[in-house]
Amino acid sequence: MWPKDVNEPAAADSDIDPRRELWKRGSYEIVGDWLATASLSVLDAVDPATGGLANRTLLDVATGTGTVAIEAARRGAEVTGIDLTDELLEIARQRAGDAGAEVRFVTGDFDRLSESLGEETFDIVTSSFGVIFAPDAHATLTGLSQNVSSSGVLAVAGWDPQGVFIVPESMLELMETRPNMADMTLWTTRIDDLSADTGWTVESTMVEDLNIPFASVVDAADQLERWSGGFGALLEMFDAAGVGDQARPQFVEHLASFAEPTSDGVMLRATYYTSVLRPSGDDPGQ
Repeated sequence: MWPKDVNEPAAADSDIDPRRELWKRGSYEIVGDWLATASLSVLDAVDPATGGLANRTLLDVATGTGTVAIEAARRGAEVTGIDLTDELLEIARQRAGDAGAEVRFVTGDFDRLSESLGEETFDIVTSSFGVIFAPDAHATLTGLSQNVSSSGVLAVAGWDPQGVFIVPESMLELMETRPNMADMTLWTTRIDDLSADTGWTVESTMVEDLNIPFASVVDAADQLERWSGGFGALLEMFDAAGVGDQARPQFVEHLASFAEPTSDGVMLRATYYTSVLRPSGDDPGQ
């Protein structure tokens, strides 16, 4: 869904991380609300695995506007939410205050958690549609082992690598130089392979659908371009390459293949995977 190039970390001496600029685009406040039901799947997945969230410490990684963090606090967890983008964290703090939820929000990068959290560990670590955009999935998943307790769990939600939120091959073929895309299969259909190399064991995986309502398929395409930083950035890349007029009809056609008519518009079917992992004890960082 997002060009990997835009996800690359900035140089250490840069004041602007390009990923922060990506998530500031559009409005994740709007997009995050579309995805809220799916985002909360990580809590539903770890709840039975941990015997409930009450009195558990929980770290929500790439927390965005705080959907998961706030709900976890409502369920009794002691919650920290971390995100790269201060603008999103301001919205999260406001929402937490409005909900009467006590959450500690921290600015930080999921690939450098120790810089913000030191050696602090948590009973539960969650990430809904966040770490799946990491440029190096193996390094990111290995790094997360530093912040989960030896008896803790990690829950990750990711989009179907053949689903609606993945850029279709027909669009990528329009580019003379193809953008590098994050490999979603590593967090979904190939998570067993990823975990085997990074000191984790997959305990369970659920596959579910989220249905998002729009007035029409064209409306869905317009709103995704307007509000989703990832799709907006991607379509700008097509424009810069001189193929934007070809890419947009293909984008609409792609969305149409996941749309079902309703009485007042369409529903876009977004399939997602939610996996629960535990430290295997094989990682040298444990």
